[in-house]
Amino acid sequence: MSEENDPKEQAEKAAENSEKEPASRKSFDPTIFLVGLLTILVLSISYFFVFALPAMKRDQLGLEKAKYVQEQELQQSYVTCVEDAEEEYESYIKLNGRPVEKQPGAYSAPEYIWQTADKKRNTALDQCSRQYNH
Repeated sequence: MSEENDPKEQAEKAAENSEKEPASRKSFDPTIFLVGLLTILVLSISYFFVFALPAMKRDQLGLEKAKYVQEQELQQSYVTCVEDAEEEYESYIKLNGRPVEKQPGAYSAPEYIWQTADKKRNTALDQCSRQYNH
């Protein structure tokens, strides 16, 4: 019989212990868990909008400014190259031609001089286009 009492006694002791445990252990409150979770969520979102997003936009704006400056420099270099080609054309005509009387800035030259000047100018303009991707 002692064997029968032992399991019964053990069951009774276990029941008593289980009744005592909830009283001694605090129960888990889901409200506190939800409040903590929401607090973490709100802080994460706040961090994103207050710190991360402005920094990302600032970096993006800096890159766009740098790209714009680079494009402007490239465009200016191209314009300078074209102006140099036109200046070389005019210089070649002035050196190999004669000024026309009563017409300032006008020159007269044989046809081969004009053709050579055009060929040199077109070559220089092509080189400018290739060099500056225009």
